[in-house]
Amino acid sequence: MSEFFKSEMVRGDLQQIMELQRYCFQSASAFPVLSKEKKLEYFDVLESLIEKQKIFNARLSLSDDPEAVDMLNSMKQAAVMLGANPSDNINVMFDSLLNKVLDMRNKLNEEGA
Repeated sequence: MSEFFKSEMVRGDLQQIMELQRYCFQSASAFPVLSKEKKLEYFDVLESLIEKQKIFNARLSLSDDPEAVDMLNSMKQAAVMLGANPSDNINVMFDSLLNKVLDMRNKLNEEGA
């Protein structure tokens, strides 16, 4: 394990991110049958996940650790798989994902479902 990932703070942040991801994956698969309140909760958690990933990305970008650089590249690839534009700066990608979540939240509120 590289020095970057030996940090308790880094390991704690990664643990939080993984827990949020787990919740989001489970909720996404059940999304059509969730109540409006659960859907809004899902959007809250999804926004939190994206914000934490954005902060973690900033920490990664400040490191020259090879494993940190690899993870930074993996994060960008994941953002692209979620619909971000590959030519965008990764922070633009995160902001775009946050805007998509906001749009979904607004659409849900407009539907009143």
